Amino acid sequence: MTEQNLASANRDVVVHSLQNFASLAVIGGEHTVVIDEPREFEGDGVAPNPFGLVLSALGGCIAGTLRGVARQHDFAYERATVRLSLRVNRPTAGPLDPGERDLRIARIIVRVTVHGPLNAEQRQLLVHGVETCPVGNTLRRAVNLDESVEFAA
Repeated sequence: MTEQNLASANRDVVVHSLQNFASLAVIGGEHTVVIDEPREFEGDGVAPNPFGLVLSALGGCIAGTLRGVARQHDFAYERATVRLSLRVNRPTAGPLDPGERDLRIARIIVRVTVHGPLNAEQRQLLVHGVETCPVGNTLRRAVNLDESVEFAA
């Protein structure tokens, strides 16, 4: 498998800086997502901010896991709604605030509503799915970041 195919299979992400605080993420060499800061934090507000994408990734994983669990166990439901919000460890005035360097998500609140007739066993299977989606597992158990910086002339 070539390096490019391996990157696509693993869904590696390459992020390119754009103007101001915006950036462009290329996911698995196939999809692009623009990321920006809101206007109140001196961004252009043209796209979701990084924390919003973290919540979106978790919500998407939960929604997909619910469908997967239902298919595995041969039952269906109408739809699911996943509402997510976050709390941070400190207030910040945006990327130019020196305190931003200490900013982190301190808590994520997830509220899932599943619509459709389900029996007790199916409900329990779906609850377990919410509790074990891979992105949730990652956030719950933390992750080791292996970071390096190179400078090109």
